[in-house]
Amino acid sequence: MIQDKISGCVFAGALGDALGYVVEFDLYSSIKNKYGKDGIQDLLRTGEEAIISDDTQMTLFTMEGMSVETEDEVEEKIYLSYLKWAQTQGMSVKLPCDWPSRLAVVPKMNCRRAPGNTCLYALTSGKMGTIQEPINHSKGCGGVMRTAPLGFTDAYGLPLLNGAKAAAITHGHPLGWIPAGMLSDIVFKCIYGEKKPLKLIIEESLADTKNQFGESESMAYFERLIKKAIALSEAACEEDASTIEKELGGGWVGEEALAIAIYCCLKYPDDIRKMLIAAVNHSGDSDSTGAVAGNILGAYLGMDAIPKDWLDRLELVDVMQEQIDAMMKIIQRE
Repeated sequence: MIQDKISGCVFAGALGDALGYVVEFDLYSSIKNKYGKDGIQDLLRTGEEAIISDDTQMTLFTMEGMSVETEDEVEEKIYLSYLKWAQTQGMSVKLPCDWPSRLAVVPKMNCRRAPGNTCLYALTSGKMGTIQEPINHSKGCGGVMRTAPLGFTDAYGLPLLNGAKAAAITHGHPLGWIPAGMLSDIVFKCIYGEKKPLKLIIEESLADTKNQFGESESMAYFERLIKKAIALSEAACEEDASTIEKELGGGWVGEEALAIAIYCCLKYPDDIRKMLIAAVNHSGDSDSTGAVAGNILGAYLGMDAIPKDWLDRLELVDVMQEQIDAMMKIIQRE
């Protein structure tokens, strides 16, 4: 059951990423002009396969960092893993120690897939950002889109806090790392918690997030936005794209990306395909909102809900499976 839900999280996240990547920088009007009145409806191949973006690349490097057996704190291991990712993107980065990486030698993992400038600048600064010592003031979604794996285990401590720490490596604004912590917590609750409606899981996670980070001046705004996303998912709204863009934003920043993902997951809690289509059809950061939404609903529903015809088209499935297997070895030793 645990491996099934972890696999669901990884693969659904990658599918959402790949579905949204081809329209990431397009206005919704352009998406409709290109793919029809309902927008993009199917996973498209670029060449022989559907390709992932930097979102899934960094998610996999998060997993690899977590799986390396050292005495370092988990965020320190992830930081070193992100430095390896930066090297694959052609950046001149020196690691302070030898750091093993199977991912870094995979040719397709060395492709540049629209990497985020905030991540690249932070990782080439020579400094590791922390919650206590922010590296910048960015609240871009490049923090939240990669932190679902911190919810795969509590062996390293509280997933809610670890997700935030992992995002703070590159994103210093509280709204860059609070949503990341909540995503990790939602994923953990989906995998290990008792079976209950997804709405209750998200509401419990929001309460825990508020308890953990309530002293932040950004918490009240974040709470309002997430509650709005929950309410909108239950309302008789116009088309999803209009609701997303008018009420929740474009997903370019962390809190909006998580809010859009939550809205879509609660609107379509039993249908990953339909949910992902909603999550990417808007004028914003489609691959990141698709990835985060896929992480949540994939962890909630597991592998049986994954569209097999889409998974058959996705690149790097074997590489993702290797990282899942490595993560399971860590979990099984707990």
